[in-house]
Parts: sequence; structure tokens; C-alpha cells
Amino acid sequence: LDVPASMVASSNNLSFQLKTGDDIINNVWSCQRPLPADYKVTLQPESSLNYQGLWLNVRKTLGTFPRPFVDIKQTKDQAISIAYPATPDADVLTASAIVASQFGALSNGKPSRFDVQYDALPVGNGILIGKPGQTIGGITLPETNGAALQVIDNPQNPAWKLLIISGHNEMQLRQAAWRLTLPALPDSDTLDIPTLKIAQRAAYDAPRWINTEHPVAVRSLLTDEGALIAHGVWHGENRLPFRTAPDLFLWDGSSVPLHLNYSFAQKNWIDDQDSFLNVSLNGEFLKRLPVSKEGMLAPVLSMLGLSQRQQSAVVNIDPRAILGSNQLGFWFGLKPQKNAPCNAMADENIQSRIDGDSTLDFSRAWHFGKLPNLAWFSGAMFPFTRHADLAQTTVLMPAHPTVDDATVLLNLMAQSGRDTGVTANYLHLYTGLPGQEEAQQQLADSDVLAIGSLSNGEMLNPLLQNSAFALNENTLEVKTASAVSRVLSLLRGDPARTDMDAAEYLSDNNQWRGLLSMRSPWNAQRVVVAATATDNHQLSQLAEDMNKPAFLSIAGGDFTAVNSAGEIKSWRVGEQFTSGNLPGYMKILWFASEHIFWLVALACLIAAVSGPMLFTLLQRHAQQRLQDKTKK
Repeated sequence: LDVPASMVASSNNLSFQLKTGDDIINNVWSCQRPLPADYKVTLQPESSLNYQGLWLNVRKTLGTFPRPFVDIKQTKDQAISIAYPATPDADVLTASAIVASQFGALSNGKPSRFDVQYDALPVGNGILIGKPGQTIGGITLPETNGAALQVIDNPQNPAWKLLIISGHNEMQLRQAAWRLTLPALPDSDTLDIPTLKIAQRAAYDAPRWINTEHPVAVRSLLTDEGALIAHGVWHGENRLPFRTAPDLFLWDGSSVPLHLNYSFAQKNWIDDQDSFLNVSLNGEFLKRLPVSKEGMLAPVLSMLGLSQRQQSAVVNIDPRAILGSNQLGFWFGLKPQKNAPCNAMADENIQSRIDGDSTLDFSRAWHFGKLPNLAWFSGAMFPFTRHADLAQTTVLMPAHPTVDDATVLLNLMAQSGRDTGVTANYLHLYTGLPGQEEAQQQLADSDVLAIGSLSNGEMLNPLLQNSAFALNENTLEVKTASAVSRVLSLLRGDPARTDMDAAEYLSDNNQWRGLLSMRSPWNAQRVVVAATATDNHQLSQLAEDMNKPAFLSIAGGDFTAVNSAGEIKSWRVGEQFTSGNLPGYMKILWFASEHIFWLVALACLIAAVSGPMLFTLLQRHAQQRLQDKTKK
């Protein structure tokens, strides 16, 4: 089949429909006759679309950013090329982290992939980040008075473009990266950037996380309200995606109300009694809603000629079914009456819809939970994304980061932008463990993300002190708890540890990559998450692993590892601590529910104290009653 070139747009859809020329079968008042089971047409997956064109040498302009460096309308996987000088420092890596988070925020939920190079030019369109005078692949970054952006031709092919992000120091490089996150880039190839100010964000205000202060209208969760309109009788499921902060807490027995307003297509050939609306969450059925009102008043309404249509309902959602990333599904099951004409059922103009004024109400939820929790990290980069601009996050990298270290950094920052919709404007990054007093205070005020293989002991050893992990000559070990420690842990209400299984895993596997998490050595109320591996080759595969559904479903506890065969496992080997803002009375109730042994001990103590007192009181009362009878 020849597809006319004039019909090809930047975003396309191919559809196929099987029709017959049989006039009897296609008669307006007769439905299609049943066909044999083997009557089918299969589109073979080997089918291909051969598209050829010329790569045009477009103008050098900042106005089209993020194109040509990435096309957000592309459905296929794209690698974003970023090149550094031969030895990038913390200033350059900080700017690149902000840029990567911007690409993540623009990705519409698709994972970003980065092709990182040191002192080499990208093969194609790419981004160069460095300081004026530094050289990348033979190109010397131009001298500037401050922060600057510039688009140049790639010397390997002038049809490819290179974006240069430059600045003399950390602040200027940060300012240059910030300018890319703001709208209205000029239609020119160079831009000198004045001093910018971007306000820091408050906790839990990520635009892609559902608001917990008040009920949220579903139209605010969609870019296109038409996504909740079902056309015709035969249609797919209408889907409403939404994200929540991973640490949402609701007491058992509570629910999240979905106040749903909806309407079915009103046609006289639709069987209202058999039609319905199915509501699901993350693929699990929640409730079936009828077309017509039910109950004792339904016949009365029918006799009076009043509408019997049910157009609103409340669906209560179990909070345990809510994940960090969720999807509500709505499916209108329209059933035609027996005498309905076939052309009516093929009518795509009839519409059933979910009203955009429907609301999801998380206002009764609190932010509370136990850390470390790698399920929260892998799903939403939490707790780092508690502040969506990563204002309370410090990244530690080796003194001399490798290409693999930088690749993991960019992928994690892209995930942060993808999960929150906000760029990492206020991230702090150090290469090597800093010793300055100011840096130590920054570490104490932050959650810490460490990136590097186990060969970087000078960076990892200080992080692992007082934790359940230890580094022994580039080999990770797990300290198994003693019997006394296990009993105390049980009395505290902590879930059972699996440290012995983790220790056995490490002894059996000499190649793996994964995530570790523990309390921060600088602040007991903060956490450290280390993205590490036995070597750089294993580390380079970690970012791809973290985008796999299997990793997201298994990751948890404080140690998640992937071996060389791709097998994913998780353990809890260390202690956890509570984090959040529960009110006092709920903390007491939560403590009682978590510490059943202490609750039993308290009940026994109360019984031991009150029992004798109550026995003495009742004995005295019995003697008094007997004395009164004797007097009579």
C-alpha cells in the first residue's frame, strides 16, 4: 500500500477495518450473521512501513527547543546525547542534572534515555555542557561574560545541531540550565542570560501529584477532557491517570471517595435495564453503576414521567489499592435492544461521558509512613521528590565520575522530572565526599542520593557506617542481626527482617547492581539511597532496570538487587523509622496497632492494677449488703 506523503504528519495512526460487500449482511435492519471461528484476517508483525526522506538543514535557533535534540511527539525510544569535557566537575554535572530533569518533565510519562560522552561530539543532534575555554571533541566552548546558550552546526554534519550550555561557575551554569526550563526562548542562535530567580517549591506541591488539601476535579488531571467521552456502542475503556505522593496514609476502614457525575447516551434503542458503567482502578474492578435509578421510588418516578436516569454516584476506593502511579478506568457497557437496527449500533455520533466536574477527594489523607522504603523511591523518587525541585536533596558522586556514573545521574534526574513535572532547580551535587563545614550542613539538611560502584569506598564507607551494610574490599556485606536484636525488633512491632537471605545472596552473586537505603549518618531523620553495583558495566544497566515494570513491582525494603541474569529481589535488612505529619491522637492509635505486644502488656498491667482494687470494692459492697439484711 502506498501512503501519500502529504498525509504523513509528526504524529500518525494507522487503522485497519474488515468489511464485507454482502448487501444482506450489511442491511440496515439486520445484524451481521455469525461467521465461522476460523474466518479472520491477521496482520503479521513482520509487516513494515518503509519511510524515507531527507534530513533538512534547519536554522540554528533556540526557539524550537527541545527540538531537534528530542521530539516529544516521537513514539519510539530516543536517546538524548549529552557531551562533557574530559573531566566534568560538580558544577557541570549539576547543570546537566537540571537539563535531564527538564527532558523528563517533557517526556509525557515515557522513560528518557541518555547517551553520555566525555570529550567527544555526539553523532547527531546533541548538547554540550561545560565552562568557557574547555574543549569537547575538538570544539572549544566560546568565551562569554556569564551564563549563555548557543546553537551551532555539528562539524560532523551541518544538518545536525549542537546546543552549548556554558557558564564560568556553578551559579552561572545553573542559570543557563534554568533558562531552558522557562518559556519563550528567542528565535536566535545565541542568548546571554541575565540573573534569574526561581522560587523554591513547598513540600508536596508537585503539579503531577494530586492535591490533598481539597477535592480535585478530574478535568484538572487531563490535558484533554475529550478523553473521558465514549463514542458509539463499541469503544475502548476511558482512562484517567493520576499520581499521588507515595506516603499517603489513611486509617484502615477509611476510603477515598470518587464523586462521579456521568451520563449515558440517550437513544430509544438502548436497553437501559441491561446497560451499565464499570469503574476500575489499576485494572481491578471497583463498582458497576446502572443507567436507571433503583429503589422504591423508581416505579413512582416512571408513573409520573420523571427522569429515571442515574447521573451521579459515589465510588469509595480502598486506600490500600492506591499506588504512586494510578489509572482509573471507565467503561460504558451499552446494550442494544433486540430490535435495534445495525446501522444505529454503528453510529459513532452517540456519546456517553464522565463529567469533568467529578472529583477525587484525598483531603482526609495524611503524609506518614516508614523509611527507608525503596518501593517509594523506585516509584516516585521519594523522599527526594517531597520537594519537587529537589531543594532538600544532595547528590554524592565519585571524585572522578565515570561515563556510567553520569548516565545513572541523568536517568534518575529525568525520572524525578517525569514523576513530578518539575525540574531539579535546587539540587546540590558534590564530586567526592565534601569536607567543608557548609557542605556538611547541607548534607545534614538533605536526603542524600549516592551514585557509584562499590570500588568507590572512600565515598560509600562513610554512608554505610552504623547501618546494616558494610564494604569489605569492594565487596558489599550485610550484618546479620543477633537473636536479641530480632526479639527487640519483634517487640517494637517491626516486620521480620530478611538480612540472612540478603547476606546469602551477596555471597552467591559476584556481579549485581541495585539500590541500598539507610538512615543518613548526618541526620537520623533523613535517608541515604545509594545506586551502586559491583562494577561500572553493571551500574550502566541499572537505569534501564528501574524502568521495567518487574522492577517497580518487586522493589522494596532497603535493599533491591538485580543479578547478571536479570533476576530482581528485595530484602529488608535494617531498621526503619517513621516520617510524616500524623496528629498526636492518630500517632497513639497507630503505635498501638503496630506494637501489639506492648498493647497486650499494657492491658495486662491495667488488669493487674485494677483487678485487686475492683475485687476489694466489690467485697466491701457485698459485706455491706449482707449487714443490711441482718439488721432487717
